[in-house]
Amino acid sequence: MNKYSKAGLLIVTLVIPALIFTFLRFFATNHYGVPFYHPLTDSKGKVIVNNEDTLFYEVKGIKALKPDGQEVSKEVFKNKLTVVNYLPGACDDTCQITMGNLDRVYQLRQAIVNLNLLTITGVPSDSSENTKVLQSKEGWLVVISSTSDLEETLNKTLKYQTKVPGAKTNSANNKLILIDENGHIRGYYNGTDPEEANRLMAEIKILDFEKREALKK
Repeated sequence: MNKYSKAGLLIVTLVIPALIFTFLRFFATNHYGVPFYHPLTDSKGKVIVNNEDTLFYEVKGIKALKPDGQEVSKEVFKNKLTVVNYLPGACDDTCQITMGNLDRVYQLRQAIVNLNLLTITGVPSDSSENTKVLQSKEGWLVVISSTSDLEETLNKTLKYQTKVPGAKTNSANNKLILIDENGHIRGYYNGTDPEEANRLMAEIKILDFEKREALKK
């Protein structure tokens, strides 16, 4: 009897997880997609469609400088999954929580090599102690936007003011943005919320998985 019990336990341990994986792999993949934000519209406000596909806004680039004074490439988002955040001059306790969650996201680079982080700050004197640490990390780009360009960069180019249902904050200081390799905005997240950071990490993995699956075809 004991022998049959062990056999039954082995079946439960090995077969059921395999069945769950098979179900998720072949039946559930298409039920959870990372959304696109900001569909393009014509002069009448009608959503623009091409070959039955909705066209979405693309972030072409940002007006900012690297710490060495060089302009940020217009292709900074091309062929990369990029997480963007704004770092204020005074990084208070809330800001530190956001940066801690970003460190968790950064660890995904070990498996997802095209993942990059982009931190936008103000004039060079702002956040100097924080940015020195970030600049030493490969794949974490710190850029400086002038006072005159900062509002356009955050609100017009990156659309930081977008309100997301269920979000606890709409503050640019704590908001994280996910941009895919085509420049499409795919998510807004509350950087102070660990669950939101988990959601961001999960959606990064989904986009990476989708890319790898597309390359197989």
